[in-house]
Amino acid sequence: MIRIKYKLIIKKIIATALLCTFALSQNVFASSLTSLYDLTEVTKLSSGVTHESIKKLTTNGWMNINVVRADLTDENTKTGPLYNTNGTSIKAPLSSIMSNLNAIAGINGDFFIMDNITQSYGPIINNGEIISSPYPSSEKYPTLSFFKDGTIDVSVWNPTVYVKNSEGKAIYTPLINKGASIKYNAVLLNEYYGAKTPGNTIKNIVEVVIKDNKVIDIRENLPPTTIPKGGYVISCASNQKDLIKNTFKVGEQVELTFSFDFDLNKMNWAVGGVNYLVKDGKLNDIHNGVLGSHPRTAVGFNKDNTEIMFVTIDGRNKNYIGITQTELASIMVSLGAYNVINLDGGGSTTMGIDFLKNGNIEVVNFPSDGRERSIASGLGIFSIAPNDNITASIELVLEHDKIFNNTEVSLDLKAFNKYYSEVSLENQKVEYSVDSSQGKIVDNKFIPSNPGVATITARVGDLVSTAEINVLDKPVTLSFEDNSIMLNSGETYLLNNILGVDKDGNSAYISPNSIDFYIRNAVGKIENGVFTANDTTNTGAITAICGDAISNIIVKVGYKANTIFSFENTNDLTFSTYPIKSNGGIEASSHFYKEMYGSVKLSYDFTNMTDQSIAFVNFDNNSDGLVIKDKPLALGMWVYGDNSKHWLRTRVQDSKGNTHKIDFAEEIDWEGWKYVTAKLPADISYPVTVKNVYIAEINETRKDCGEIYIDSLRALYKPNDKNLKLRKESVFTDKFNVDSMKSYEQKLTIKNGAITLENVDNLTIENPIYLNVDITNGTIGYKNVSLWDSLKSLSNYNGKNIVLSLNKNINSIVDIRERTAINNIIEETSINNKVFIVWKDSNEHSIINSGIRYIQYDDTFELYLTSDETYYKN
Repeated sequence: MIRIKYKLIIKKIIATALLCTFALSQNVFASSLTSLYDLTEVTKLSSGVTHESIKKLTTNGWMNINVVRADLTDENTKTGPLYNTNGTSIKAPLSSIMSNLNAIAGINGDFFIMDNITQSYGPIINNGEIISSPYPSSEKYPTLSFFKDGTIDVSVWNPTVYVKNSEGKAIYTPLINKGASIKYNAVLLNEYYGAKTPGNTIKNIVEVVIKDNKVIDIRENLPPTTIPKGGYVISCASNQKDLIKNTFKVGEQVELTFSFDFDLNKMNWAVGGVNYLVKDGKLNDIHNGVLGSHPRTAVGFNKDNTEIMFVTIDGRNKNYIGITQTELASIMVSLGAYNVINLDGGGSTTMGIDFLKNGNIEVVNFPSDGRERSIASGLGIFSIAPNDNITASIELVLEHDKIFNNTEVSLDLKAFNKYYSEVSLENQKVEYSVDSSQGKIVDNKFIPSNPGVATITARVGDLVSTAEINVLDKPVTLSFEDNSIMLNSGETYLLNNILGVDKDGNSAYISPNSIDFYIRNAVGKIENGVFTANDTTNTGAITAICGDAISNIIVKVGYKANTIFSFENTNDLTFSTYPIKSNGGIEASSHFYKEMYGSVKLSYDFTNMTDQSIAFVNFDNNSDGLVIKDKPLALGMWVYGDNSKHWLRTRVQDSKGNTHKIDFAEEIDWEGWKYVTAKLPADISYPVTVKNVYIAEINETRKDCGEIYIDSLRALYKPNDKNLKLRKESVFTDKFNVDSMKSYEQKLTIKNGAITLENVDNLTIENPIYLNVDITNGTIGYKNVSLWDSLKSLSNYNGKNIVLSLNKNINSIVDIRERTAINNIIEETSINNKVFIVWKDSNEHSIINSGIRYIQYDDTFELYLTSDETYYKN
């Protein structure tokens, strides 16, 4: 059972709460969105840096917002540009760039050229070093500059760069390390560009090699040459190339002069942007080239420039809606930004965090391409605190705040130095203690021996940290996340989030190590809380016992399979690619096959990849694809892999016309034949149509060509049920659940969705508070602002009976985020109120979770109020 908390109102609530809108006036920002609820987690990364994960529900849907804040007054925190240390001409994923430069947080930068030779549109300046220059001012892309005195500037730069020969004749070289522009301009390349020049990989190129202000070589249409350390190369393939070739002579002295808009020696760093979105707290500039709702990346400063904010907002997928520039401006200001520059968005939007400061970068957002896109630049935050391994503080964290008697909970002790960097406890003596009457500690786990409140103490030298935990009596019922599971042979299932309830209705999570498991029909085995399915197709069950609680999980291993395409030939198949002019193809093969007499060879060529490369095998039977009968749970297919690490996927269209991209394998990491499956989304609308299967790549380091073989595409269905004769499951009995009640002061009745109230002898007991909620379509809806305001206002009550009347089981809410938001609202309400969540179904059922009653009734629900207690009948 999903753990959910609900609040209820029994008098109809008139929505008088103010709408929770973004901080800025919609008259100024013209934002159509209203914020309904935020799910926020905050993590401290270092002494001056924090990360915020915000799931924001709005009237248009969910947003995934990641925010990193850096205190610019913290002496151990530094900010600066991110670029590929192997050369600015080479794209790389943000995580790789961050790891090489030791950044603890980072975001992608501005627009960039997506060709084989890449470049950012804007400059990259770091500590006065010119790593890359901006585009000419005519392009009107702004540069964000952060100066050593703590001030910032956002403006369009117009630098000038000249190289003079020994006679004083100057050649204008407007761009530095912009290799993709060599066809159109004279470009100066230094060691930041990469080890070598492009040479004759660009047609009709002239390159003047300069070291120690002296021309050492003039090259025309020759292979790439090494860029001298401390020197530079003028490269040109435009109509200026002859002028450049004739202006310089080998051996002559030259002079490089440049003028930028600011004194670079006074600058910490500068990077390019797309548009100056917010200026001095007000909407400033909207970029016409990136209109609409998309993933976004932005950087902002607060009013006094003491804090910098990195922000990413995801989009272009079914889970997150994206955002317009105006909406981004509103959110940035609501987060505290006073000046904001918009960066590259879409598939480039990426944020990385090094939580452990060990070079292992975690991408915390959801890139719209499904993986990180290789980019040209970014902006990073660095911790420059000394490498101090001395423990300054410890923090004892318990896995849960409640536990059942005679079960276990893991103890997690973290140690930090004075700069809030985590340090190892490996060579330090850790001592745990607890009163012997409360329980014992074994292998960093607390095992209680009596109900009540237990206090656990951790010591490292003179440092102490304590944590309290509430110990409940033995459970009388158990519930799992799934009542039944469907697995492939050898597939695993994690038995976690196991919820127990004691006789008084108090609930807590239970470690699988504290539960006795029994397997019916030998469908698999359980080790360390992980169930592994056996190789034989079968139907069985897992029976779990803890205390007085018994619960069963039905287990089905293997699918009923129906071959929908045999791949014996290429009839009804076509081949296509992205980009369109890529090489590759399909052909029937009688040499490699797994079943029957043949397979289809899929050849691909990703050597010319820019942003991504895809090779499709399309099912073009009547141009409709493969229509699958009934309701398959998954697709299965034999694949002869080439260990290429490419992505193997399929596109499936549902009955509503929605296209779903589903993985067969995130990486083809095998050679030879392997059976792979792609599970269809649980909420997909049937019937479904398979449009194609394809191999894809977006990682620039995997530009190659190769071939795989595919055979026997199958639709996979749920196997038949069996009569397993399982042990009867335990049932929770609520002492406040009565068959009937004749003596009461007030009664609330719900029948067929209608609510009536009955008072006895005109007593003055205040009516319960109730609220009707419709979840017919698997959601309570995003457009009903007054309903969300009514739900949130429930926590303002104190000492009330609150009833939430639903038309379906609360678990019918499909989106886990929405369930979590509602759960949080209900839990907060239940602190000072009695909460009842009720709905009608074919039978009676009730359970208590964290003091909240979830009640299913078959005909009528009745709530009885007396001067002392509240009872109910379902």
